[in-house]
Amino acid sequence: MSPSGPPSKAENDAHAAERVVYGDGSEAVLTRDGSGWSLSIDGVRQAHVGDPAAPPALTSVRWMLAALGQVLPARSAHLGGSLLTLPRAIAARRRDAQQVVIELDPMLVELVRSRFGVPAGVRLEVGDARAWLDAPTEGDLDAVVLDIFTGNRIPPPFTSRECFAAAREVLTDEGVLVINSVAGPEMEFTRRELATLREQFAHVGMIIQGSVLHGARFGNATLIASAAALDVAGIEAALSGDASKGVLLTDLDEIVGEAPPVTDDDELWSPVPPQPANVDQAMRMIEMLRSAVQEMKPPS
Repeated sequence: MSPSGPPSKAENDAHAAERVVYGDGSEAVLTRDGSGWSLSIDGVRQAHVGDPAAPPALTSVRWMLAALGQVLPARSAHLGGSLLTLPRAIAARRRDAQQVVIELDPMLVELVRSRFGVPAGVRLEVGDARAWLDAPTEGDLDAVVLDIFTGNRIPPPFTSRECFAAAREVLTDEGVLVINSVAGPEMEFTRRELATLREQFAHVGMIIQGSVLHGARFGNATLIASAAALDVAGIEAALSGDASKGVLLTDLDEIVGEAPPVTDDDELWSPVPPQPANVDQAMRMIEMLRSAVQEMKPPS
């Protein structure tokens, strides 16, 4: 923004699309849209900055916000910062919230600070999020949020038993771990993640869309875990009426099955997102979804 007022149309057009080069050489694209700025990697929108008081533009962020429950955390840590989409939403809704964000890439941190600013109550640090978890400088947190992707995939240090156990150690007895995760048609990765969380926490839930759960397509899944009972009513109220039609599941026995927990030694990445589907793939997805819907219908 210029000192004399909002950016001119010429200034907006000049910044309509920009390449963002990370420290490791990978690239993202920053584009202006109708409600703010979006950061995308390989065509997948990873973050958005707009009016922080409005409902977040990204489904994944709305789900994570819902997963935190009706009473948003007073003290939280966000591992993976991007454009601070979720921390901005929390700061706008709970003015006394104290949040620390750990982001690995200094180029991205500088972009956030110089272009968009850091909200009051948010401390943004450059660092390795897993190292921060393993040797925390603070504890007694009300929430830990894992939102880390490398090239649209979750790297192994953030999918394991050791990672989730370290997160549990910095949380209060009532604290909640929220993970921005994914689910693919095979669901194997998601099953193993849920099994690992259930090994570490007494209460585990998942927000997901029915079409993703039944294997029709690849999509987001928000995983929730706590030593205390989840705020089911608050989460369901926040999801009610959302255009994504995401649902909270807490009865996970059938989904998890015999899936084994994940350890650091497994070096497990999340699945590779699919390329845009061709016609044959699209027809197979439609048939799978149709079959899933038929199975859900009660017998006549």
